[in-house]
Amino acid sequence: MQPIRVSVSDASGGAKGSTLVRFDNFAPGPISVQVVATGTVNYTVQVSNDDPNDPVSPVAQGSMTWSSSPDSAIVAQTASGYGTLVSVPLFARVLLNSGNGSVNASFVQSSNGPI
Repeated sequence: MQPIRVSVSDASGGAKGSTLVRFDNFAPGPISVQVVATGTVNYTVQVSNDDPNDPVSPVAQGSMTWSSSPDSAIVAQTASGYGTLVSVPLFARVLLNSGNGSVNASFVQSSNGPI
């Protein structure tokens, strides 16, 4: 799988989330996460198994339940970091908890097929 990149910046007015990253249901884990922090930040990589696109039981994007990543290397961090999601959630995002800097994150999911 090609890396999926998201960014979020300037949470001086309150916490801000990045765009959502959707993973492949048919590809295995793990998922590597590389985060590059610039300036003053505090960020957390979050995961969710709620699905706004589910044809049977959709959850509105604003009502999704988010949990902190099980890898503490990418939770409540103030510097660049690298972590791993061992099991594959449906979605992930980066929550910029505070700060006026920016965070860029790359997510790479293992694949059992050609890129």
